[in-house]
Amino acid sequence: MKIKIDCKNEFPIPTILNGDFQILINGFNGCERVKYGKELSGQTNVLKSLCNLSKCSEKIIISAFDTDNYGVLKQSVGVFEDGKLLGISDMSVCLGDTAYLPGSGGKLYQTNTCKIGTVIGDDVYSFNLFKSLAVCGAEVIVALSDFSKKEINSILIRAYSFLLGVPTILLYKNGAYVSNVNGELVLPIEENVYEVEPYTDFMLKITKTRLKR
Repeated sequence: MKIKIDCKNEFPIPTILNGDFQILINGFNGCERVKYGKELSGQTNVLKSLCNLSKCSEKIIISAFDTDNYGVLKQSVGVFEDGKLLGISDMSVCLGDTAYLPGSGGKLYQTNTCKIGTVIGDDVYSFNLFKSLAVCGAEVIVALSDFSKKEINSILIRAYSFLLGVPTILLYKNGAYVSNVNGELVLPIEENVYEVEPYTDFMLKITKTRLKR
């Protein structure tokens, strides 16, 4: 599958959706907060616009933004396909001093192209979340953050993808790390477009331990 990464625009725009790829990932690019109250009352239409863009472009859009639920601030990501909002995921763990509150956590989305797992912000450091998404069938995991570029995060993402057998993408400020199932960083095949392949040849092993009463 081909994935395009947008680290410049606040929200996806029609021109960025041109080209041969199936998924567009739009990061935390200094966008204004999405206020649920204004979205519901019709004063703003960010979510509706993203739905329309996904329908017109026939592409999956994954867009990161801060959300404001009547004063409760969260870091979130929305997934859009065929003119529909498939869902919004929130960062579930907040490390250090922050204005954000924890939310519903990463989710797995079934799309026409593949199963996509989403991870937001500080949840990048939760291996168990990545593992849960992989066990539940994620074919690619997209982690979105507003972190500065750090080599340790590159190593982390490569380790996750190798251990779990799932291509993993981490967006940070002004860039991205893309790792294949061998734990190797992937170079773009053209400007901001990457090609990754899910690893489907695996055996799921389950163990059950009985606790003493």
